[in-house]
Amino acid sequence: MKYGFTGTRSGLTDSQKNNIITLLTNDILDGKSIEVHHGDCIGADKDFHDICNTLISDYNKLNKYIDIKIIIHPPTQGAMRAFCKSDNVEQSLPYLQRNKKIVEASDILIACPYSKIEQLRSGTWATIRYATKQKKQVSMF
Repeated sequence: MKYGFTGTRSGLTDSQKNNIITLLTNDILDGKSIEVHHGDCIGADKDFHDICNTLISDYNKLNKYIDIKIIIHPPTQGAMRAFCKSDNVEQSLPYLQRNKKIVEASDILIACPYSKIEQLRSGTWATIRYATKQKKQVSMF
């Protein structure tokens, strides 16, 4: 399963974190290999990255191998970059181009906007709109 992720610089709420953990854990328990793509910004991208690494670590402590491949799509502008660590880092691109690459690489977009009410000047909402136009499934938390 290939997931893209989009969220805000304000980070994830506890509810959003719990929903993401449940979603990924259900795939793990079903034996699915998971590939995740995120944009490497402070806030929600970093929170999502940490959730994935914590799941890997927790399962390793139980001597259970889980397959989560983390692919980072960094922005060209470094001011808001989180500099997460992964063996898989794509070419840096401007925000909107990078967000499109994340959607295109994914089967499902996990979207965690600040508000459930659509915003016009929001990178998260622009990514959701693009995913919808590309007929990708969007799981919004």
